[in-house]
Amino acid sequence: MLNGTDTRLQPVMDGVSATSTVRYAIDSILHGQPLGKNVTAAKSSEEVINYVANNPRAVGFIGVSWIGDQYDPHQLNFLKKVNIAALRCTSCLSQTYVKPYQANIALKRYPLVRSLYYILKENYSGVGNNFVNFLQYERGQLIFSKAYLWPTKMSFQVRDTQISN
Repeated sequence: MLNGTDTRLQPVMDGVSATSTVRYAIDSILHGQPLGKNVTAAKSSEEVINYVANNPRAVGFIGVSWIGDQYDPHQLNFLKKVNIAALRCTSCLSQTYVKPYQANIALKRYPLVRSLYYILKENYSGVGNNFVNFLQYERGQLIFSKAYLWPTKMSFQVRDTQISN
């Protein structure tokens, strides 16, 4: 769909170039190939959601932070307009489709996951080194949690459950 060979659906990205979503699509999905001519660019993630809501063949690509907050009335409004796609889990034993929830991202069950790295270039105890130390502990890890990303250093337990009606 992103390289233009499948034109049944209309892909919509959050920006023409230089956004993290566009870079991820080119680097990790297309492996360096350019986006197809069928890919539409919106000015923002909010415009992607509105475009998808108004065009039944459209598929939008945005970051999970735009749809992850179950308590934000603005995001709940978005979720009334569009459906979140469940993608095939390639690491699951059975053919399972998963949505971009924190647990699926953390366990790498959701296939469109990217890692975040920081590169520290100073070899002394300065601002950069202190920021790295801050990110490693609980208060710093909460930054990732609040952005609906999975903090790597905090202790979490993921349990399987079944709900009976």
